[in-house]
Amino acid sequence: MININGIVLKRVPFRDHDAIISIVTPERMFSFLARGVDKITSKNTFSVSPYSLSNFELMKTKEGLSLKTGKLINSYSHAKDNLDTLAVLDFISEITFRLLEDGDYPSLYKSIKKILELLDRGFHPKTLAIIYFATILNAAGYGWNVDSCQKCGSKAGIVAINPQRGGFICRECFEAGNGMKLTPRELNILRYIFKVTPDLYEKTSFINEECTKVISILDHFVLDIVDIMLKSTKLLIKL
Repeated sequence: MININGIVLKRVPFRDHDAIISIVTPERMFSFLARGVDKITSKNTFSVSPYSLSNFELMKTKEGLSLKTGKLINSYSHAKDNLDTLAVLDFISEITFRLLEDGDYPSLYKSIKKILELLDRGFHPKTLAIIYFATILNAAGYGWNVDSCQKCGSKAGIVAINPQRGGFICRECFEAGNGMKLTPRELNILRYIFKVTPDLYEKTSFINEECTKVISILDHFVLDIVDIMLKSTKLLIKL
């Protein structure tokens, strides 16, 4: 028997009234079978609601892990009550499962839990979206070099980015077609989201236009380098 707290990232119908539940825990991300949770009478229904924190008691069966009982800890209901926050949650789910597979991601739980708490309290949704974008890229091994020029290693005179290589470019190495020139503030925003830790998420927020540009830059990076087209970013950019 396994007893663990986890955040539900996805709930997929499976046979009759069953569902496959994907969760992230303080140690890893994995899935289990939840029998009968689509029945009105099921006592476990609320515990497996997407983007909720619950305690799960899981059994090991021949088919894998199966839910015995679930207890809802926090539904983060206010994080699901408007279009902006729902768009961020949809983005979190899509990019997580497009870039990551089940496995050990100890930093992911803290990040998602903090984002849900802040969305529930009304924190700026698009700021949290770009922070999570960078968090997932780091977890998937596509994190950017935001400490120095990715070409020469210089920490001085950073003026641009090279989206193809995922990193900063200094003034000396910058050439037309070798990158995209950004303002000092835009460069600082990129550096911030790739370095910030969950305990500091609420210290800074950015305006929608700034977030939109960052989403667009990272979206093109994922398409060009990882060869993945994200659907949820289109709505985020329009918000």
